Amino acid sequence: MQSDYLIRAMMSKLATDSKFVGVFMMITGALICLSIVGLPLGIPYIFAGMRAKEGGSQIEQYVLSNNNSIKTSAYENYQKHFFILKVLYIVGFIGAILGLIFIFFILYAFVRGLGPAGVR
Repeated sequence: MQSDYLIRAMMSKLATDSKFVGVFMMITGALICLSIVGLPLGIPYIFAGMRAKEGGSQIEQYVLSNNNSIKTSAYENYQKHFFILKVLYIVGFIGAILGLIFIFFILYAFVRGLGPAGVR
């Protein structure tokens, strides 16, 4: 009996937190989209936020109705949310590595250009 209460309390907290995170991810994605360069990253961020918000709403409905199909839909939304985040993190990591390589070559060319003017 107490275990059911604790699970429902945790699920309720999960629903609230998911909706909060989802709304802020959508706002952040919209702000990222304000720059044309950020558009490819902002749009997936908005979709990930929508999935988190929908998942939170469905968990909230599940707590009230105890309908397993609603819980399954919530899990599907969370799966899509985390998949989008995983792709964004991988793209960001690759972008950071490529950026570091680019900066390294720029610094290398700069330092090499500082050498003696007669030696080339």
